[in-house]
Amino acid sequence: MFAMAVEIKIEKRTNKKAGALRTQGIIPATLYGPEIEPQNIQLNAKEFSRVNFHDYTHLISLKDGTEEHEALIKNIQRDFVTRDVLNIEFYKVKRGHKVTMKVELKFVGVSPAVKLGADLIVIHKEANIRCFPRNIPYYLEVDISKLVNVGDHITFADMIFDRETIELLEPAKEIVCKVDSKRTNIVESSVPEEAAAEVKPDAAKAD
Repeated sequence: MFAMAVEIKIEKRTNKKAGALRTQGIIPATLYGPEIEPQNIQLNAKEFSRVNFHDYTHLISLKDGTEEHEALIKNIQRDFVTRDVLNIEFYKVKRGHKVTMKVELKFVGVSPAVKLGADLIVIHKEANIRCFPRNIPYYLEVDISKLVNVGDHITFADMIFDRETIELLEPAKEIVCKVDSKRTNIVESSVPEEAAAEVKPDAAKAD
């Protein structure tokens, strides 16, 4: 499922201080990229609040009158207490060039093993991809209906999507999710603390 570009109206930033703009419901922002000089811009806070959280990592169309910029959000600065948006950095993508980013993994289907009481262990919730901005998906699906028996797993190589459009930048043999028995989990959780302490360094290396 490809994401449609969200449209946001922008203006060149006025000479007012950032604090004064925010009190008027305006968010100060910056637009930069390989083909333009950095620009100080501003946008309506209420309009930006309607942007779905999933679109924060996808292409956004910034419209300044008749001029249009295709951009990605590179950073959002928020107030530590209120979580209000204080500033946004937009990166204007270069037309005809691919971008590298992370997208969500969406687990779909029903695993027969999990249905019978086993545990689904999710190892990766996101994946690094490279594609043209217009082809950025909202997510990549992981079909867990393939997990029939305890011990079954799904790797990045097992995932099905349009690989001609999207390049997956993860190791093909890396496990995305697996099925484990509850009995095994109980045994692992009952390992003495001394033994668990010995295992921790190896676990860190595996990450």
